[in-house]
Amino acid sequence: MNIPIPFLLIVIVFLSTDLTSVVHAGSTIYKHVDADGSITFTNRPIKGAQTIQSTLNSPRSQTVAAVRPAHFPKASVHAQQKRDVQRRQILENELAEEMKLFSETRRFIVQLSNGEEAQQQNDRMRRLHNKLQRHESNIASLKKELERL
Repeated sequence: MNIPIPFLLIVIVFLSTDLTSVVHAGSTIYKHVDADGSITFTNRPIKGAQTIQSTLNSPRSQTVAAVRPAHFPKASVHAQQKRDVQRRQILENELAEEMKLFSETRRFIVQLSNGEEAQQQNDRMRRLHNKLQRHESNIASLKKELERL
């Protein structure tokens, strides 16, 4: 079987290009968690970042194993869907409760704004405003979590 040399060169170049892209695809990946808890994944080194994957020191199979331990249980699709429905119900109940508490706190603030005893009212107003902000923050967090489902 006679294979022309130009054809072999093309095949060799093609295979070497394909292999370099695989090596490049497995480049080092970094995970960085900032002060606010935001997680960033990047292929560029960041000060304080954790190395997640590197072609030099860990093959892809080890990276996958690090992400999901071997002893970690795996749920069936049906079981996971059922869990997601339950999770949604829990989050929606929590959201409804937070919205109720938010409304009650706002109502108390309005009532106190018509105020009597100045110092006591100011202290209570400050506590209620803090409580209102906590409920507002909880509502925003729960809505974000619901959007992810």
